[in-house]
Amino acid sequence: MKTENIAARVEKNFSCTYVPFREFQQNQLYSCYWNQCMEAVRDPELLSHIVFCNDVFAIPPIKTFLTYYREDFIKLTGRDDALLDPFVKKSIGAFWGMVFKFALGYQGQKSVSVSMYDYFGIKSATCFKKQREG
Repeated sequence: MKTENIAARVEKNFSCTYVPFREFQQNQLYSCYWNQCMEAVRDPELLSHIVFCNDVFAIPPIKTFLTYYREDFIKLTGRDDALLDPFVKKSIGAFWGMVFKFALGYQGQKSVSVSMYDYFGIKSATCFKKQREG
């Protein structure tokens, strides 16, 4: 699936699929974060790296995404540690859930520990599986 098709699907369905996080897409307060997520999903090379890291190394998409954009998030948050508030962290996680589960068709998921507490304040994140484990 082309990145523009993935982006269009996410753009169209995020708010109705992830109702508790609709403000992430719709509220101007969070637009800088939403736009960063959409930029990533529209970048074919970056998206392929995010998928590869998830599939081959079980690195959650949010970890690859935030690591890639770390300097941008330092600027967005105005903090050297780029600490994200709980709603933004969960919203970005929901965004990548939308990409993997609803745009790319992954069926399974697993929460794993990540070492991102010093930056971003994230302790765990989700990896996605193409088929349910079973």
